[in-house]
Amino acid sequence: MGKPITPFVGCDIFVVNNEEEVLLIKRSDNGHWAMPGGCNDLGETPKECAIRECKEETGFDVKLLNLIGVWSSKCYEYVHYPWKDNEFIHLVFMGEIIGGQATTSSESEEVSWFKEDKLPPLSDGHETRIKYGFEFLKNNSKPYFE
Repeated sequence: MGKPITPFVGCDIFVVNNEEEVLLIKRSDNGHWAMPGGCNDLGETPKECAIRECKEETGFDVKLLNLIGVWSSKCYEYVHYPWKDNEFIHLVFMGEIIGGQATTSSESEEVSWFKEDKLPPLSDGHETRIKYGFEFLKNNSKPYFE
C-alpha cells in the first residue's frame, strides 16, 4: 500500500486529576511524554477511539466530557515522532477517569501525572495541545481549531 493521500485522524484525551495534574504516558517509540491517544480505526467513532486508546495505554477507563479542539500536524515540527512522513489531524477531548488502574502497555513505558508547570519532555505537538487543555479547563474556553 502506498502513502496515504489524506491525513490520519488521531484522538487524544486530556485528563486532569483533583490535584490539577495531567495524565501522560511515556511513549515506547520515542521516549517522550504524551497524552494518551492514537489513530482512529476504521469502524469506530472519534469518541470510541479516545476511550479505547486511553484504556490501552494507561489502564484507565474514561468518560469524555468535551471537545477541547482540533489541531493539524502541519503546524508543528516533527523532531521526535517516528512517523515523520505522515500528516495528522488531532482531535483532543477532555475526559475523566471512571475506573481502572494505571497500567503500561507495549506503547507506554510509564503512566504518570504532571503539574502544568512541571511537564516532562513532550512528544512533538503535545506541548501546545496540553497548554491549551489547561487554558480550556481554567477559562471554560471554546474549542480550538487550527
